[in-house]
Amino acid sequence: MQHQSRRDARRHAFRLIFQFPYHNVWDAQALAAATAHYYDGLEEGERPRGRNAEYVLRAVTGASDRLAQLDGVIENFLQEWTIERLNRVDLALMRLAIYEMLCEEDVPHGVAVNEAVELAKEYGTDESPAFINGVLGNISREITREK
Repeated sequence: MQHQSRRDARRHAFRLIFQFPYHNVWDAQALAAATAHYYDGLEEGERPRGRNAEYVLRAVTGASDRLAQLDGVIENFLQEWTIERLNRVDLALMRLAIYEMLCEEDVPHGVAVNEAVELAKEYGTDESPAFINGVLGNISREITREK
């Protein structure tokens, strides 16, 4: 069995959060169905286990439960943009990172930002890493000031 890291767990959480805009209703039942369908498409060794599986469920559920709050934070830090104009990859990555900054006490803000940037390099456009880094960096500083 291959070793799974928190980065792998983040990748799974991101892929599930990415699906949010494609569902008319995103409740606990839809989340469970989407997660089961997603996991069915993975090879046995790719599925998150143990603490990583718990993290994926916590992150996706947490982001889903706080979607309006997360999107409100993003909207407040977009300059000359609206959330509707955002690339869906960028939006999902920012939702995940902001969820981590607000709710995952064991994840330093810098790690949340850096991991989102790394995933943006893999899944986003050429502009995604710098854009995400800028927006999330500003959000991180604001959250730190408010604490």
